[in-house]
Amino acid sequence: MKPKRTYKDSLFRHIFNDKRRLASLYESLTGRKVAPRDIAITTLRGVFFNDIKNDISFRIGDRDIILMEHQSSWNPNMPLRMLWYVAKLYSRQLDSQEVVYRSRLIPIPAPEFYVFYNGNQDEPDYQKLRLSDAFAHAANTLELTVDCYNINYSTKNKLLDSCYELRCYSIFVQKVREGIQNGLELRTAIRQAITYCKTHDLMGDYFQKNESEVFDMVNFKWDQKRALEVAKEDGVAIGEARGEARGEARGKLLGERNAMMKVALSLLKKGLPVGVITESTNLSLEEVRKIAKDNGLAF
Repeated sequence: MKPKRTYKDSLFRHIFNDKRRLASLYESLTGRKVAPRDIAITTLRGVFFNDIKNDISFRIGDRDIILMEHQSSWNPNMPLRMLWYVAKLYSRQLDSQEVVYRSRLIPIPAPEFYVFYNGNQDEPDYQKLRLSDAFAHAANTLELTVDCYNINYSTKNKLLDSCYELRCYSIFVQKVREGIQNGLELRTAIRQAITYCKTHDLMGDYFQKNESEVFDMVNFKWDQKRALEVAKEDGVAIGEARGEARGEARGKLLGERNAMMKVALSLLKKGLPVGVITESTNLSLEEVRKIAKDNGLAF
């Protein structure tokens, strides 16, 4: 029986869920050579939509724990998210009873945090984000620093120049974007980008072996992004409807609920994860299930 393919995983995660490629990327980031055999992948994989899951995390022996996140939208709150992730990883590694009652210091792997950004917002090639920047007032009680790299393709990007696999990924994404900007349908743009990589020594073997998975993952990612944009546009319409219905409280509530249900139905049809739908609409899981059932949609 073939394993079920999870097209909703990002292409970045799919490429770097590989010890050899992780070793190459980590060496480019730090200058430190790591043998793939010394890497243990520890990525969090939530079972339910509201479980904690991250893009990539791995240990190097017992000394280091590395967390990497890919972002197509700029998010200044990544230090807080990294704090959640590393706390979960530590809790999996350590016995809580031992932490509470052990009389000697318990050694833990030192964490490192990296974000790889390839969105449309203009960001520098490299910057640091600090958890303390989000504090309500200045305090030195807790700090977490994230190294952020802009991996949009550029011939002057030092990290891309030093890491072959990351450069290939960056060029692939750029080619898909160029195709869309030139008026191609998404499916055609993805196919052309795959062909370009296969014929220009850009991880050709990977794209040859995983062509169908790459196509489905990228197609879903772009469709999901557009669906969220539609949901945002619908949210503007909802706001206008709220203003018009301000005089009648009951009418307002009914109008909002109906609008949210329409948004949920639209997102269900586009195949978005349930967690995204409930968060976007403020509807409960049971309400979303009923909408899916009433409209004959798989859930």
